[in-house]
Amino acid sequence: MQTPGTALLVEDDPQVAATMRSHLTRAGFTVYEARGEREAARRVEETAPDVVILDVAPGSGGAEMCRRIRELPSGGDVPMLVLSAAQDVTTRLELFELGADDVVARTCDPTELIARVRAILRRGADRQTVRRIGPLRISLATGDAWLAERQLELTNGERAVLIELARAHPGLTSRAILDRRPDQERDVSSNVTEVLVARLRRKIAAAGGGIEIHAVRRSGYVLRSMIAAADVSA
Repeated sequence: MQTPGTALLVEDDPQVAATMRSHLTRAGFTVYEARGEREAARRVEETAPDVVILDVAPGSGGAEMCRRIRELPSGGDVPMLVLSAAQDVTTRLELFELGADDVVARTCDPTELIARVRAILRRGADRQTVRRIGPLRISLATGDAWLAERQLELTNGERAVLIELARAHPGLTSRAILDRRPDQERDVSSNVTEVLVARLRRKIAAAGGGIEIHAVRRSGYVLRSMIAAADVSA
């Protein structure tokens, strides 16, 4: 059975967050947490979650947080479930307009919460074949990549490297994995991976940048958004 994936829980109340985290973890999710708009935006960029669960309390500004997440380069198509204390039609319609995929009562039963999360993940499955990392979009099936709206011209080797980096994001891709890429038909010389990574860096920079392929000494590489890094240091 396929694992559920990762969930970003945006919740200001520590007790409520602990309860929801417990239910999500028992259902098999890896749970990240955030409080407030700035932290939520940073965590979306850092973790590239499979689903965002956003608790919108009255007067909290949570509705605008919906909009903010949708405006992020890596948040444009992430499935989002909103928990709302207000269940009137006007509020629900506003949340849908701001980007929610589903809206449920804040006091809903935990089994309903998990069922709703799984449902929007199924509906968004087709979108997950394209991975968003900052301004970069990568097709995990083909290795086609776009920086903002500009498609990168890549060789087969560069595509294969980028796919592995995107699959591992936000974690590290080991050097051993990159050296055993499926596009390799013969023995690989010691610097082929470095050459391909260097070419990718140049092409990304020429297309506008915003993405870093960070080398971890004696370990491998990490693909990360320089926008997220700038937000963290600000």
